[in-house]
Amino acid sequence: MLGKGFDACPVRGQHVVSMAVLTMTLMSPLDNTYIVSAAQGSTISVSNVEELYAVLNDAANEGAEVALAPGVYTLSATDPGGTLRPNRGRLELKADMSLYGVAGDRAAVVIDASLLPDSSFTVPFGRTGIIRAGLGSSAIEWLTIAGQPFAAAAIETDLVQPDPQGVPTRTAIRVAHVVAGGRLLPDGGGSRVDISGASARGVDIRNVGTAGMAGRRIDAEIVDSEVFGGVEGIRVINFNGAHFGEITVTMQGNRSHANRLGCIIENNRSNSAKIFVRSSGDRFEDNGLGCEIGGALVAAAGVASSNTTTFEAHGTHFTNNTRTVFFNETGPAFTDLGGLLVVGAEVALAGAPNTTSGNTVVVKLWGSKIAENQQFDLQAFGARSSAPGLAGSDNHAVVELHGVSKLVQLLAVDSEPADPGPTNTATVIGRR
Repeated sequence: MLGKGFDACPVRGQHVVSMAVLTMTLMSPLDNTYIVSAAQGSTISVSNVEELYAVLNDAANEGAEVALAPGVYTLSATDPGGTLRPNRGRLELKADMSLYGVAGDRAAVVIDASLLPDSSFTVPFGRTGIIRAGLGSSAIEWLTIAGQPFAAAAIETDLVQPDPQGVPTRTAIRVAHVVAGGRLLPDGGGSRVDISGASARGVDIRNVGTAGMAGRRIDAEIVDSEVFGGVEGIRVINFNGAHFGEITVTMQGNRSHANRLGCIIENNRSNSAKIFVRSSGDRFEDNGLGCEIGGALVAAAGVASSNTTTFEAHGTHFTNNTRTVFFNETGPAFTDLGGLLVVGAEVALAGAPNTTSGNTVVVKLWGSKIAENQQFDLQAFGARSSAPGLAGSDNHAVVELHGVSKLVQLLAVDSEPADPGPTNTATVIGRR
């Protein structure tokens, strides 16, 4: 299950700085007015799990680069004396703190969370992940993370830091050369990560409104990583009241497989929120659904209006997504199975018609292959509702095809059920 990393291995001190320029914002992908730079703090070396906990739980280590020696770091909710650990054994990064394994070998350092109880991931707003970031600028690189099914993700961005006026401060994260899957199993003289027992997600880039993240900006990079065995391999989301949240993500050279969804990118019960994602050379394969890209979703009580999602893919593949057997059932039971699903606005809650309005999703594909998937390769809906009544009005899906992407077999539907307005639209540009 462990994929090979890229040959290029920058010096550890350069990792976080390499994320200094994320040349995208939600309104203009070329705007680089915000420069992300991590604190150039000290490097702290650790060689066992007790040292790791001591370093991460010490507020004096803000800004540190934590370097892990080769080995398996088995997390536990209590220390050897039986005392409950801070954060119930989760790994929470201090401000501007980064975590590194051995450059060039993703399997050398393993974070094993499989023995943590479900209670380790319970927080006031729901569930959280194994490694949590979100304070300042952080990097997590060259690690294998053996998951725990109840964990919301292997890597989460749901730590938040308000400024003196109570506004959530901007955050940035780089995830590179990481493997996130299931249980740790013996494999001859070493170990390997099995598909079963994975966390719900591999990487979860999210704002959660009920946790004080409404209006927060996240800039993220996900590079050369492998995520598998979960509900959603990669999730990018403004969630549950994260109004005016903004997220930009660059993804490059990742592989997401054996998940119910390879990726999901959307605004869920948020208003006036924005997401921009650029994917280059990623592979979403052997999932139930390769990816779902949505402008807005209402699947529980709430509304979703005036949101935008933009997704650009260059040489990314959504292929061979034919999986029907899944290993983590702790998330929604998605019924869409295929390659790529694009929805301007969706209502998946009975008795909640007309709870989405003014939402737009734009998907642009250059040289991206979408083929050999179950049920469908590409479907686009301006709006759709699985419950009686319209999802809402003035919702739009735009799909733009370039190069080999024009060969995709696709279905475009303005509204399901039909909008008598009609105000909901699905537009395909470049269809051959």
